[in-house]
Amino acid sequence: MISNNTQNYRNNMKVLFLGWEFPPQSIGGLGTHSYNIVKALSEKGVIVTVILPFKEHTKIKGVKFLTFESQLSSGMYTLSNKKRGDKDEAKMLYKDVLSEVEEYKNRALELSNKADFDVIHANDWVTGRAAIEIKKRTGKKLIVTIHSTEYDRTAGKPWNKIVEEEKALIDNADIIVTVSRRLKEEIISLYKADEKKISVVYNAINKEKFKGIKKNSKQKIVLYVGRLSVQKGIDNLIKAFKIVSEKYEDVLLYIIGEGSELPNLINLSIKLGLADKVIFLGRVPDQEMEVFYSIANIFVMPSVSEPFGIVALEAIASNVPTIVSTQSGVSEIIKNTFKVDFWDTEQMADLILGVLNYDQIDKELSKNAYKELDNITWEKAAEKFITLYNE
Repeated sequence: MISNNTQNYRNNMKVLFLGWEFPPQSIGGLGTHSYNIVKALSEKGVIVTVILPFKEHTKIKGVKFLTFESQLSSGMYTLSNKKRGDKDEAKMLYKDVLSEVEEYKNRALELSNKADFDVIHANDWVTGRAAIEIKKRTGKKLIVTIHSTEYDRTAGKPWNKIVEEEKALIDNADIIVTVSRRLKEEIISLYKADEKKISVVYNAINKEKFKGIKKNSKQKIVLYVGRLSVQKGIDNLIKAFKIVSEKYEDVLLYIIGEGSELPNLINLSIKLGLADKVIFLGRVPDQEMEVFYSIANIFVMPSVSEPFGIVALEAIASNVPTIVSTQSGVSEIIKNTFKVDFWDTEQMADLILGVLNYDQIDKELSKNAYKELDNITWEKAAEKFITLYNE
């Protein structure tokens, strides 16, 4: 509970926000989170300065942006979209991304001299070096949001150097925020993080952005949105879809996203005789996503390991019946959705068929899940961060 004195102080709170993704430079939930939480904090009266490794970004009224152009790949977190192959390739990828992280640290140190701030707020390991150095130089407190771990992103086959970077950031943080309880338990187990320093602040949704306008179509559509990586479990969705397609001739699986697993997923679709039924659409601009949600009969997020999963909230906000893996953080806060273990392709197929077969399930599930979003807002997430800043 915030005291009156703290309540008054929050209006003068100044935060240095270290970002790595920010719309339109986004490849995942980190960019969505960064934009929405910065916007909500600013609307609450917090004075936010954001450091980004690229010039092009969405502006927010009242927020100061300090930017530079990365010499490598515009500061984008390229690792998650590249295949980790042989040792020589791995060394090159290491060199590239760690060079970007070092460049970010050096430039952020320079730019932070132009900022007035009370608290440093870092996001994931890629901003860790910068956060630790700024803390050492200024003596300011450091709050860190962990959105995922190297163990999540690699499906349990981490690069040790990045594990070291993550641990250093966690150890140097005064307060650690995770986007789910499952992620909190993970960093306690893997990184021996101090449980007393950890708070959970779930991601959220602006449900008004997704109108939920459904278009009548004879074509049945199963939808997936997200990165095409091993972590996301899309191969299991395709295997489940094979079972579904044997029951429904007119059903299609739309897969939206980019990533290193694309060739493997295409080959799997061909192998299963689904070349004409699994449609790979690549990356779709945010402003066009509403169209795909509007024609989907069901949305599936089959992740092997998912610290949260904002796309599931987007589907729910679009009145699309949603299936999520029990290994996802979003499953902790939404009751009215189907949940399945990522590996259980038969159960996944049964759930998809259940929604396709019974319109009443579709309508009831969507209606009840949509109501739950009233309590899952960026405004409420910002309030929790403000409380932590004031601590």
